[in-house]
Amino acid sequence: MERIATTSRLRVRPLTESDFEDYRRLLALPAVAAANGSPSDVDRAVMARWFAADRQSPFAFAVTDLTTARFMGVILFYRHDDPEEKSGNPQYDVGYFLDPVDWGQGIMPEALKASLHLVERATVVTQTVWATCLVTNRRSQGVLTKLGFQTVTAPFVPVGLPGEAAQPELLWRLDLPGNEKSEF
Repeated sequence: MERIATTSRLRVRPLTESDFEDYRRLLALPAVAAANGSPSDVDRAVMARWFAADRQSPFAFAVTDLTTARFMGVILFYRHDDPEEKSGNPQYDVGYFLDPVDWGQGIMPEALKASLHLVERATVVTQTVWATCLVTNRRSQGVLTKLGFQTVTAPFVPVGLPGEAAQPELLWRLDLPGNEKSEF
């Protein structure tokens, strides 16, 4: 199955090894790190491990400008483990980040919508996509709302890494019908 989607402005394609420097550059930007609740001063070796792990996700996408091929961001779908889930249908946690020069232009809703179509077409059964987002990240909340995600919990504070203060987050959910053909 082809895992590339194009919109009028973007190409959403598999994340490749050659994307590492762009991935690292974006995650090291203080604005991106703050939006994701991560440090911006991460060691290159640690970043390389993150990148390798992210590339192992069932769906790991680079977002690029359709005209110039400029690397703009990343969308990742990780397997969601829910011991209470009995249907056997696929569930994913989605995460994404975008170059701040592209914020406020509708890029991430467009790219995430395209990536959701790729995930949706991967199977014929309903799939659930989960997202968490910092309570302070209004832009990300707007992206999720535009795409039909619904909040399913009151704000909660996840368990943080040792020595780091955890920040309040919201949990969001979207059910994809599976294998439905849609237009971007």
